[in-house]
Amino acid sequence: MKEKENSEKNQIDDFSALVKPYCNEKEQKLFQDSLSKKAFTSLLLNEKVFSKKELLDTYPDLKEDESDSLLFRYDKEEERLGKSLLHFGGAFYLLDPSSAAISYYLAPLVKKNPLVMDLCAAPGGKSIAFSFRRPDSLIVANDISYSRAVEITKNTDRLGLSNILSLAVDPLNLNLNEMFDLIILDAPCSGSGMVRKDCKMKDDWSIEKVNRLLPIQEGLLEKAYSLVKNGGLIAYSTCSFSVDEDENQIKAFLKKHKDLEVVPIKASKDILKGVNNLGYHLIPGVYQGEGIYFIFLRKTLGGCYEDSEIKYRTLSPLKGYQVFFYRKNEYLVPKMYGELSKLPFIAPGIKIHDDSPHPKCEFDYAYSKVNASLPLYELDEKEAKDYALGNEVVTHSAIKDGLLILTYKGLRLGFGKKVGLRIKNYLPKGLRATLI
Repeated sequence: MKEKENSEKNQIDDFSALVKPYCNEKEQKLFQDSLSKKAFTSLLLNEKVFSKKELLDTYPDLKEDESDSLLFRYDKEEERLGKSLLHFGGAFYLLDPSSAAISYYLAPLVKKNPLVMDLCAAPGGKSIAFSFRRPDSLIVANDISYSRAVEITKNTDRLGLSNILSLAVDPLNLNLNEMFDLIILDAPCSGSGMVRKDCKMKDDWSIEKVNRLLPIQEGLLEKAYSLVKNGGLIAYSTCSFSVDEDENQIKAFLKKHKDLEVVPIKASKDILKGVNNLGYHLIPGVYQGEGIYFIFLRKTLGGCYEDSEIKYRTLSPLKGYQVFFYRKNEYLVPKMYGELSKLPFIAPGIKIHDDSPHPKCEFDYAYSKVNASLPLYELDEKEAKDYALGNEVVTHSAIKDGLLILTYKGLRLGFGKKVGLRIKNYLPKGLRATLI
C-alpha cells in the first residue's frame, strides 16, 4: 500500500515538474489538486441538424460554455450520452473541452472557403469541430492507421458531413503542392495531458517516450510546412504538458523557417500563455478540461498554388453538392480539386450507393443524411431504439409503401422500407447500437 502511495506521489511530482515552466505557484497547486479529480467531458452541438433548445430540453443538466455556444459540459457518470439516440442520430460529437477550444480560436483566423489538411486526424475530432464552425471548408482528414481512419468515416457519416474526406496514408508520403490554407497537426505525443482521462497514461508516460516522439513531431511539422501555402496557417497541438514537445519543438521549427510568424489570440483568462509567449496551455485545475498545448503559425512566404476545381454534374435536387465519381461509386462533396482527386481516399464525401455484394438497400447509409427525394417517417423513442438495434418497426401509418428515411426528433437515423404494416430495417449491421 505504501509503495503504491509513493508511486502516485512520484507521478504527481513528475507531472508538476512538467507544468512548472508556465504555471505560477497558485496554478501549480490547482493542477496538483485536480489530478485526484475526474476528467471533464463535453459535447459539440451539430447545429446544422439539431437546435440548442432541443438539446437543453432533452438534457437540462448540460452546462453551456460561457464563450463557445456549441460546447456543453456534462457528467458522464450521470449522462451516458454516447449511448443516446441523439448521439446515434448525429446531434452532437463527444470530445474533450480543451480539444474543442482549438477550433474555437482557429475558425475566425482562416480565409473564406478554406482547403484544409488534417495530418493525424483519427478519430476525426479536430476536423469535425472545425467543420461544425466552418461549414464552408473542405477538409482532408488523414491518419496513418487505416483502421483508425475508418472511424473518421463512421463519425462523419453519422453526423452527415460531406466536407470531410477520409484518407489513410503516411503523412510524410503525401506528395502534394503548397496548396492548403490550413494544416491541422495534432501531433503524436507522450499523452501526459490526458492522465485524468485515461489512467493508463500515468504508467505509460516517461522521459524516454517524450524523446522517442520528438523527431516524429519534427518530421510532421516539416511536412506541414511543405503543404501550407503563402498566407496559410499551421495549427500545431499536443496533449502533452512537456515543454520539449511544445514550446521547444516550436522554437526549433521557427528557427529553421524565418517566414513563419506566431499568430496571437485573445485567449480567456483560464488559458495560460506558453514559455516566451510561444502558444497556449490548457491545464486541468485552471481550465475546465484536460491538458492541451496549441499554437497557430502563419506562413508569410512560399507558394500560392491554386488547384483546379473539377466540375461534375450536380445531383438534383441536392443543391450545393457535386458528384465525385470514385472507384465505381458516386460521392457527394461540396467541391473537388484535380490534385486531391488522385488521393487514395477511404470515403471522399458522402457515399451514395451501397456497393456491397448483396445490399438490402440500393443506397449507402450515409446518403440517408442528405437525400431530399424520399419521404421521412418520424419514430417515437421506443421505435427509434428498436431501429437502432436492427429490429423491424410496426406501423399503422397510411404512408405509401416503399423506401423511407426514418427519423427521431427530426434526426435522420437511416433507411427503412415500408411493406404493409411493417418497416424493414435497412441499418447496416456494423452500425447497430445498444442504447439506453
